[in-house]
Amino acid sequence: MIMGLVPLILFFFHKRKETGFLVFGMYLVYAILCDTLITPIFFTLFQSVYISLRIFTIVEYSLLTIFLYRNIKSDIFKKIILFCSSLFLAYAFFEFFQSNLQEFDSIPSGIESLLMICYCIFILFEKIKEPDSLFLYNTPIFWIVVGLILYFSGTFFLYIYSQNNLKNPEYVKTYDFVNSAFGILKNLLFSVAFLVKPPKEGHTLVRTRTRSTIPY
Repeated sequence: MIMGLVPLILFFFHKRKETGFLVFGMYLVYAILCDTLITPIFFTLFQSVYISLRIFTIVEYSLLTIFLYRNIKSDIFKKIILFCSSLFLAYAFFEFFQSNLQEFDSIPSGIESLLMICYCIFILFEKIKEPDSLFLYNTPIFWIVVGLILYFSGTFFLYIYSQNNLKNPEYVKTYDFVNSAFGILKNLLFSVAFLVKPPKEGHTLVRTRTRSTIPY
């Protein structure tokens, strides 16, 4: 939880509010509230944390997808995201009301991870093709996307196997360690996102002019 507070604090002090960053801030706030308030309340009421985790999957996917969607320029891929999101959210809600709420939502979590990885890879591919891609590592979106890719890649198989193995004490230890490790890594990269300095406009112009002088 402490590591989750770091990017949230840096977010509020970050002056460059880029496209969709308010939504990303909402995601950071909800993640903290889920750990400190929402999950304990659900556990007190229902003696289970899995209902809170299922809700978190839906909210996390929705907020992150809105953030990524607003940073994508391709109209075609935006339509793909809308289509995939409609199917996923419909399934997630169906699974929420039809499945055993005392079990981990392995399938929705696994699908969410795959979709997030695909969306993030496409954003990186799109950003690399831009004229100022040389300074991509100086932009918050780069570090956020990398953090998401590493987190969802690292926990994908963990979530897939969790539904049938969380009653195994040894697996629970593995789950806690892996999930915490990648969670810390994700929050570290989110923190870097709000610490990097944006490239100066002059640097971008110089590179653009240099490219324009290349003979064809």
